[in-house]
Amino acid sequence: MSDVGPPASNPDALVQVRNLTKHFDTEDGLLDGVEFTNEFPYVSRSTETVRAVDGVSFDIVEGETLGLVGESGCGKSTLARTVLRLLEPTDGSVYFQGDDLASLSGEPLRRKRKDMQMIFQDPQSSLDPRMKVGPIVEEPMRAHGMLDEEGREARAKELLEKVGLDPQHYNRYPHAFSGGQRQRVNLARALSVNPDFIVCDEPVSALDVSIQAQVLNTMEALQREFDLTYLFIAHDLSVIRHISDRVAVMYLGNVVEVADKEELFEHPKHPYTKALLDAIPVPDPRSGGRTATLTGDVPSPIDPPSGCRFRTRCPKVIQPAAYDLREDAWQNVLRFKRAVERRAFEETAPDVLRRRYFADAVPSGAAGTVLEEAFDRLERGAWDDAERLLTERFTDESVCATATPAYEVEPTLGDGRHYAACHLRRDEATASAVDDVTVEEPARSDPTALDADD
Repeated sequence: MSDVGPPASNPDALVQVRNLTKHFDTEDGLLDGVEFTNEFPYVSRSTETVRAVDGVSFDIVEGETLGLVGESGCGKSTLARTVLRLLEPTDGSVYFQGDDLASLSGEPLRRKRKDMQMIFQDPQSSLDPRMKVGPIVEEPMRAHGMLDEEGREARAKELLEKVGLDPQHYNRYPHAFSGGQRQRVNLARALSVNPDFIVCDEPVSALDVSIQAQVLNTMEALQREFDLTYLFIAHDLSVIRHISDRVAVMYLGNVVEVADKEELFEHPKHPYTKALLDAIPVPDPRSGGRTATLTGDVPSPIDPPSGCRFRTRCPKVIQPAAYDLREDAWQNVLRFKRAVERRAFEETAPDVLRRRYFADAVPSGAAGTVLEEAFDRLERGAWDDAERLLTERFTDESVCATATPAYEVEPTLGDGRHYAACHLRRDEATASAVDDVTVEEPARSDPTALDADD
């Protein structure tokens, strides 16, 4: 597990997530717990660990919205469910209102759930089609013993009106509503027990753009009225910019950057964040298109890269200390290495490769020796050997592969904190959660004394 986050926490935060980890065994499922014998030699029983969430830390202060963004499959929804204890954490802590949720169970955890609610991504599948809207909204109140039957009905109708629906819709079934209206029902249900904290798991991604804006505006108005705190998950950066106060960027189970909204959008510090921002469509044909296009596939969470998780796709990998190449020469090396990984060319004659990838000059010295050996292996058709050589001698010896990055940098806008998990920031860092700061495990009995990385 990697410790990820700035080196100091906010003891006044409503939610404090500390080194939260959620791993899954690939054997979990239909055949889990079945004992196999020699009678079934064709059944594989190998077990691997999927590192869905791997050492995540952040704070959410009361009344704010923390936006969580990242590609599909990066672990956002798993993180959300683990924070709420809908999934059991493998390791780490989640402090909510001073209590560590990871240590609660039974009745204490059930009582705490009243103050934490969730809005799910699909507004249709998250509503029981056999129940009317009124009882759906009342269900959390009934589960926690709030009010009598008449009081629950009155509150349900009041909440339906507050989320933009007609109280007369109380006796309708979910199928009678549009997607946006169903999500408003979900919002009313979450508000029914008067929570302090709501996790919103891509609540508008299934809605039309025009409906998204209406639902987001409703959520903002309700946040002000009920003094709510949101963890808002989305993959649409325009939605995140609209509703968030701060933004956390997630990649392959790790949070790689956290900053105030305007700071992150205007001055991103992590190459992955820059690539995500560059992917936002610009309604101008003269803009020139994307400049930070990502290459390669997302690595498997079963065997994530060492050091920086993003290094296998990063265009800014730092060259090893053993080499002293100009930046343009080092970029040529990286471009050639990725071309070998993708098998992007057919002609493998060394002269052709030199002209194609190193037209300005083939690197000399130790780097040049490695390249010449790679050219020789490619000419002999040994693609795997060439790829292995380039990986071992170039990227595997980079600091990006040998050390886990975790730096806090001085913000350009405002006075909020800016965290970036990128070794490119090491020279401008004001604090490092890896090299300069001793990280201690917080005492669970005193969450206000936390000194863990955030």
